Amino acid sequence: MKYLLDLTNLFEGLKKGIITYTTLWKDQLYTPEFIQSIIDSLKGTNDEIDTLETSLSKKKKEARLLESEKQAIADKIIKITYGFHADKPEQLIDYGLKLPKAPETKPRPEKQLAISLEDDTDGMGFIVYTQVDAAAKNYEWEKGQGANPSDTNTIPEMKFFKYTSKTSFVDDDVAKGVRYFYKVRAVNTAGEGPWSEAVSGVQ
Repeated sequence: MKYLLDLTNLFEGLKKGIITYTTLWKDQLYTPEFIQSIIDSLKGTNDEIDTLETSLSKKKKEARLLESEKQAIADKIIKITYGFHADKPEQLIDYGLKLPKAPETKPRPEKQLAISLEDDTDGMGFIVYTQVDAAAKNYEWEKGQGANPSDTNTIPEMKFFKYTSKTSFVDDDVAKGVRYFYKVRAVNTAGEGPWSEAVSGVQ
């Protein structure tokens, strides 16, 4: 342990000084032998901790292997249990199991989303927002870099940028005086919605 080692080093330094100036310390309680007993105590405790930590690390490794082995058995039992009670899933509660989740019933997103941009508060990058889509599980973003910062109409090649469940994010990967374009669409397990119009900004 670092704090024990630091304290051991401190006492070793004190012992060295006491030995160097023996005449000054000859009538004092704190003899080199006394200091050495403290050093031995600290080192012994530190060695015990090292031994215990090594043993604990080994035991944790064994526990992880045991967990993996027994989890595989539990998974097999659960699979059989689900088969036995497929017609009455509520009976799974008697095994301490949760009822299986109902399949996704949401239709694919249909709304064309809108985007808004703001300069980040630190003056570097954009805060990019879109609307919440009730049908969305995630939002897929594309980003492009315009050739002319004053041209807001020519849409550059748009490339995949981000896939997230959030409707806003900060993009700090921008250069001053360059126009950046963003597009977004809502996504769920049933499919993707339409792409938004591209919205751009220059910092």
